[in-house]
Formats: sequence, C-alpha cells, structure tokens
Amino acid sequence: MRRYRPTLRKAFLGSVYTISLLVWVALVIDTVGLAQRAATPPVFPTTTPAAAPTAPATPPRVAAALPANLLQSIAPEADQRVASFHPKTGRYIAAWLPDSFDSTNRQSFEANADILDEVSPFWYAPDTRGNLLHGSDARDKALIELAHGKNVWVIPTIHNIVNGTDPVPAILRSPERRRQHIRNIVAEVLAYSYDGIDIDYESIDSSLRDEYSAFIADLAAALHSQGKQLTIAVHAKNCDYCGLGGFQDWATLGQAVDRLRIMTYDYHWRGSSRPGPVAPIYWVGKVADYAKTVVDPAKVVIGVPFYGYNWPTVGGNATAQTWEMINNLHQAYSLDVNLKESDENGLVQENWMTYSTRQDGRREVWFATSRGLEAKLGLVQQMDLAGIAIWRLGGEDPQNWEVIRGKLVQDPFESQRMLNNVLPDH
Repeated sequence: MRRYRPTLRKAFLGSVYTISLLVWVALVIDTVGLAQRAATPPVFPTTTPAAAPTAPATPPRVAAALPANLLQSIAPEADQRVASFHPKTGRYIAAWLPDSFDSTNRQSFEANADILDEVSPFWYAPDTRGNLLHGSDARDKALIELAHGKNVWVIPTIHNIVNGTDPVPAILRSPERRRQHIRNIVAEVLAYSYDGIDIDYESIDSSLRDEYSAFIADLAAALHSQGKQLTIAVHAKNCDYCGLGGFQDWATLGQAVDRLRIMTYDYHWRGSSRPGPVAPIYWVGKVADYAKTVVDPAKVVIGVPFYGYNWPTVGGNATAQTWEMINNLHQAYSLDVNLKESDENGLVQENWMTYSTRQDGRREVWFATSRGLEAKLGLVQQMDLAGIAIWRLGGEDPQNWEVIRGKLVQDPFESQRMLNNVLPDH
C-alpha cells in the first residue's frame, strides 16, 4: 500500500491544481468582463433637481430613539444589498458627501456610480446623551433610492465636527450612554434602509482609548447582527500614539470594523503655519506601511483628497477649495501651475501656484494631481490594501476618475485573492 501513496498523493495534488486552474481561468474571464463593462461609460437617466430654497436657520433635529428592549426582538436581516457583489472593481471605492445631494455632486455620482461601492453623506452628529442630531438634508430618499438602484451602499457618516463642546467624550465615559447611542444608531440604520454607518469621531483625548475601542466593538457587533456594515474614519499616523490618533487603537479596531478609512490628507492643513502639500506620497506610504503591521490589509482603505488649500502667504488660516474652484482661479488669472515632484523626504506629486489680488494680497494654492492619485493607487495595489475613500464627491478633477478606471477597474486583486484561498500551501 505504501508504494501507491506517492502516486495517490501526486494524483490528488494534480486534481487540486487542475481545479484551481479552472477557477483562476473563470475569475480572469469574469474580471475582464467587469473591466470591459466598467470601461464603457454608463448611460444614466439624469434629471436636474430644482434649486433648493435656502433653509431658515433651525436647530438640528433629534432622531427618535427606540426603546431599549426593542432592538433585541428584531430578527437579523438578510439584506441582499450587503450580500451583492462588492467591490465592483478590483478594490473598494468609497466617497464622502459633505454637502446636500445637489446638481454638482449628483452629476459626479451618476457618472461614476458603476464603479462606486459606498457613498457616505455627512448627515448626523451626536449629542451628549447619545441621541442622533440631523439637519434637513439627512434621510434623503432620492439619494438612497438612486444609490441602491445602482448597487451603491449608503453608509451615512456620524461626526463630531461641531461648534462648541465635543459631545463624544461624555458618551464614551458612560457605559449606559454608549449603549443608548448604539441603540439609536442601529434603529436609524434599520428605519431608513441604510447599508451601515460610518463613524468619524476625531481629536479625542487618548485617555478615552479603551472606551472608544469598546464602543466601536459593541457597535460593530450590533450592526453585524442585522447584516449591516461599519466603517470608521481614523487619523493618519505611523505609530500607535502618533499625532491626533492616539485614542484609536488600530489593532483592536481593525478586528471589529469592516473597513478602516485612514484620513491620509491634511499633512498641511487649514491651520498650518505655512503652505505645503496636502498629501505627499512619501507620507501616505509611511502611514500605509504602519497600517499593514496592525490591521488586515483587506480592511485598510486609504483616503485620497480631491481638494486643495489656498493660503495667504503672510500667515493665517487657509481656505479649503474644490478642484473646480481652484481651476476657476487658474483660468481667471492665467496662472502658471508648478509641479512639486519630490523633496528631501521623497515623492510628493502635487501642484502649486501663486497669485495676487488687491483685496487678498499674495496667495499660494496647493492641490493634488491626477499623477499623485495614480501614485497612491499604485501604493494601494503594491501593499494589497482594500481600496480608497475620496474626500470629497463633487467639483473634482474629471481626470481623477479616468485614473481610477485605468488603475483599479482592471486590477485582478479579487481574482488573485480568491485563487490563493483554494491553492494548497506551497
């Protein structure tokens, strides 16, 4: 019997590799088909919404909370959207939507919905008791229905970018308020058929690190029990307690969430003492390198800026501007655009230009280039990361989408990963 074992073993391994080869061929064919479909510009019926009247200044509305025991009786949902094919291309492509769903960002959404996986409108903020506050643009039925019709997940963002005292520390310090906050979030997700939620709680003291981790873990469990997604925005850093992200324990958070969206932008920001690149390539690479050491790369999403900053050269805060606004300046003043290819730290790949006006004096503008975006997508591919999260949708350089389609749509990432799962160790 022993003399037959090598033959049987060879036959078995031959069968495994044959099956694997067939799976690989099928996946390659499927990937090529996806690439061909994605490369063809989709035709969407577009209706330009009427200009919305300016809303009067009103306090934010409080989302009604469900009773504490009600969520326990809700059966987990088999949400077909969560189970549908994502990522649509080789990697996840998400976009934040900080404004109402107006004609500008709606046009961008419709033109690229075929490759978008997630859209995260900035709809909610908490109060100190864990309630959800929202404005009149939240729960936009038109956006939800349009996105779901194009197989785009709606994952609204809850943020703490508020005037006055940050409400999040009070929630985190109280286990009961954390539980109530989670109940309110899950209730809102279920009531409006969202596909999950995105948490963007920033600049919290590192003393609340354990409390923040516990909140995220419990929220993830509650959402996952309903078949919903959880993504979180985290500060860019290249060590555990670096910068503003000391309260965010990536190793712990990465085990709970579906995707970790790293805000790899604002290297130079609104309050920087001097102008400079918004997201230099060398810095993004360092952050991504660190992320891979503590989080499953399949959950790591790199933030990419579709905006820039306009600084007064005499000092003072910058003004954030979309590419469209910057391009209008370029055209109006016939400005020379300079490329910062690299500096003493490494690759930069950003544009900058200067101009003067009688009213504003000397100004300096920095903004990301499509070449810089291509370099970042290259990092995502080289490091085998999950994808990108765009800040922000609307008013961006149309060439950015050409770069994304060229780099990510034809990326064989999913096919290769699925093949690796069926191959024996070798």
